[in-house]
Amino acid sequence: MTNHLSTKRKSKYVILIFIAASFISLYAGEIFSGSSLSKANLIQWTDTRKAPHLIYNGNPTQMEVHWQLTSTQNCTIEWGTDTNYSDGSANTSEDGSSHQHKYIIDNLKPATKYYYRVTAGSDVHTGSFYSAPNASATQLKFFAYGDTRSHPDDHDKVAQGILNEINSDPQFQTLVISIGDLVSDGDWESDWDDEFFNQSYPHIIQMLAQFPYQSVRGNHEGDCILFNKYFPYPYVDAHYWSFDYGPAHFVVIDQYVDYSTGSTQYNWIDNDLASSTKPWNFICLHEPGWTAGGHSNEEDVQDYIQPLCEKYNVPIVFGGHNHYYARAEVNEVEHITTGGGGAPLYDPDPNHPNIVATAKAHHYCKIVLDNNMLYFSAYDINGARLDTFYVERESGIISNNNLKPTKFYLKQNYPNPFNPQTTIEFSIPYNEFVTLKIYDVFGREVATLVDTQLTAGSYTFSWNAEKNACGIYYYQLKAGEFSQMRKMILLR
Repeated sequence: MTNHLSTKRKSKYVILIFIAASFISLYAGEIFSGSSLSKANLIQWTDTRKAPHLIYNGNPTQMEVHWQLTSTQNCTIEWGTDTNYSDGSANTSEDGSSHQHKYIIDNLKPATKYYYRVTAGSDVHTGSFYSAPNASATQLKFFAYGDTRSHPDDHDKVAQGILNEINSDPQFQTLVISIGDLVSDGDWESDWDDEFFNQSYPHIIQMLAQFPYQSVRGNHEGDCILFNKYFPYPYVDAHYWSFDYGPAHFVVIDQYVDYSTGSTQYNWIDNDLASSTKPWNFICLHEPGWTAGGHSNEEDVQDYIQPLCEKYNVPIVFGGHNHYYARAEVNEVEHITTGGGGAPLYDPDPNHPNIVATAKAHHYCKIVLDNNMLYFSAYDINGARLDTFYVERESGIISNNNLKPTKFYLKQNYPNPFNPQTTIEFSIPYNEFVTLKIYDVFGREVATLVDTQLTAGSYTFSWNAEKNACGIYYYQLKAGEFSQMRKMILLR
C-alpha cells in the first residue's frame, strides 16, 4: 500500500511551513546580527530601487534625502523631532530621468535629532539623523572608513558595527567619512544596485538612512556619472570641495585632477585651509601618501599635501585604496589607510616607511574631538580595537601620543621570519612586574628582554639573534596574572 498524506493534511503542513518561514524571515536579521533592525528594512520593496540615503551639503540648517524608484510614483516625505513627523511634509517630484527623488529638509535646529518618513509608491521608509552642531561647538564624534566594493556582506558587518556604536553612544550619530571606491565598477548601474544599495544588506541600508554619507572620489568611481547621480555634493570644481561640521573642517581632494603646486586645485586647497576658522582640519582623499604595501605610496601626497598639512596643522589625512588598516606618522601628521570597508583584504607590510600600526581586517575608525583633544581608534567587525592614539592641541601646536591601553596585548613580532633582528610590541593596562623572554624549541631560555616593573602603556623591544641558530623560537610575556606566548622564525 502506498503511504501518502491526504489533501487536507498536505494543506495543513503547507500552512504550518508558511507560518514558520514567515517568522524566520521576520526575525532572522535580528537573530543573526544581534542588533535590532527597523521593520521597514525587513519589508520587501515593491516600488523602491534605492532606499533613502542622506547627504550633508555643508549648510548646517539642512539635510538632503535621496531615493530612487523603479517607475514613476507619487512620493511624500514627512519629518519632525519625533515619530509624529509634525514639523513638515512635502510631495516630491522626480529629480532627473531615472525616477530619482530628492528633498532638502530645511530650517533645522542645531544638534537636534530628527525623524523622517518617506512614502515611495507603496513602500514606506523611515530614518533619523542629527542636524549639524553649532558652529561654536567644541565637541564632535564621527566615523571614517572606505573601499566598500565587491563584498557587500562584509560591508554590511562594518555597517552593523557602526550601528552598534550609536546604540551605545547616540552622540556618534553624526556623519560618516568615506574615502571612496564604493562599488566595483562605478560606471555600471548594476554594481550600485547589487553592492551598495542592495536591500539584502539591511545594516547598510539602515546606516545610510541614519548618517549623511560624505564620500571622496575613488578610482573605482569611473567617470563619476553615476557617483554624481547618487552623491551630488556641491563641488567647487571637478570632485573637490570642503565643509564645516561643528569644530571640524573637512577638505575633500580629487586625486584624478591635477593638485601639484600651482595647479587650480592646489591653490584652492591652500586658500581653503588658510581660510578655515576651525580648530580641527582634516584631509580626505583616496590614495594615501604613506601606506603599508599593495598599491604603492602616492608621491603627490608626499610632495604637495604633506607640506600643507604641516603648514596648517592638519593632524590626520584619511585615505584608503589598500584594503586593510594602516597608520603612518610623518612629522606629527597621521596618514590613515582605512580601506577595510568590504573589498578583498590585502596583507599589510609593517616594515614600510613611517608605518606604526597595521591590521588585516574589515574595520571602521572612530574619531572623538573634545576641545583641545582628539581621540582616534580603529575597530574590526568583531569589536576588537586595532589601533589608538590621541592628538593634543596647545597654542596651535599639535602633538601625537599613544593612549593608555585598556587590555593586555602581545603583538606578533615583525618582521617574521627575520634575520637577525626583530621587534616585539606589547601593551599593559596596569602597572605590573613584566618579563619578556625568548625560548628555543626545547623550552630553554635564550634571552630575557624585560624583567622589571613597568607602568601602564605600550612598549617596543628588539631582539638581535645574530649569535643564535636559525629555527623556531618562542617569546613569552608575563605581566601579573597575564601570560601569552607567540612563535617566530629566524632564517639565514
